[in-house]
Amino acid sequence: MDSQVIITIVILLLIGLLFLVAYINGKKIPQKKRDKIYEKLDDLESQTKSTEVYARRDAIIKLDNLLGKALNIRYSNDLATGDNLKQAKKLYDKQLYQQLWDVHKIRNDIVHDDREISFPETEEMYRIYKLGIRHTLR
Repeated sequence: MDSQVIITIVILLLIGLLFLVAYINGKKIPQKKRDKIYEKLDDLESQTKSTEVYARRDAIIKLDNLLGKALNIRYSNDLATGDNLKQAKKLYDKQLYQQLWDVHKIRNDIVHDDREISFPETEEMYRIYKLGIRHTLR
């Protein structure tokens, strides 16, 4: 083979390798952003255990916002939580995906229909949001 052909092939392989490395690094979620979301998640746990219904409702709304932020970071966009959940179908197993949709719908009922939630329901929703957020930020 001609030396120019070999040089061209090597250069193309190096360019391909460069794009591959850039793609892999682009998929990583920065540790600083991940830690900030986890910190907020931990702070909300005590709020979900409040005896005040309004504090628990507020915590659920904030948890949904945290899931939305995690999805925004994951997909590098500014879409709403529901829109990103539609994209994330393959990100979660079937059961967790359905549970995330269910808690998101309850959050919408809280915001739009002034729904009240019980203490056990709040605990379960926190568990689901926490799982979803951790799974999103892996």
